[in-house]
Amino acid sequence: MFVIVNKKNNSIATEPSRRQSDNVYATAAAAKAGITRTIKHYTKAIEQVAEVVANGDAEYTAPMYNTFRDATDKELGRTHVADKANYRVMDYSEYKLIEPMVEKRNVMTGETFKESINTPYYMSASSETYWSA
Repeated sequence: MFVIVNKKNNSIATEPSRRQSDNVYATAAAAKAGITRTIKHYTKAIEQVAEVVANGDAEYTAPMYNTFRDATDKELGRTHVADKANYRVMDYSEYKLIEPMVEKRNVMTGETFKESINTPYYMSASSETYWSA
């Protein structure tokens, strides 16, 4: 099993066009294809917004504007996602050895704790969603 790793923060990268997948690939070639799909998706969004702006409309009227912002907005801190050099393919068992932990604050108790950088927001004790179920 293989995963695509974001070099900037060592988190598992999610393909923007496949947000519902588990982000684990059977082969290294499949993961590399995932990187290619990711780059094509962001490139398409950037081109689409450029076309809308060239036609005299506001950039936010482009259908893929949110994806464009993901790839270009410096305030979101994700300008690296449209760069192929930002990704690497790793064996999942090797990734588990280097998976980063981040410190968060429990919403209910206020205590700090560490969890995987890949923990979804709704599954983290730092979110109200976790406690309202």
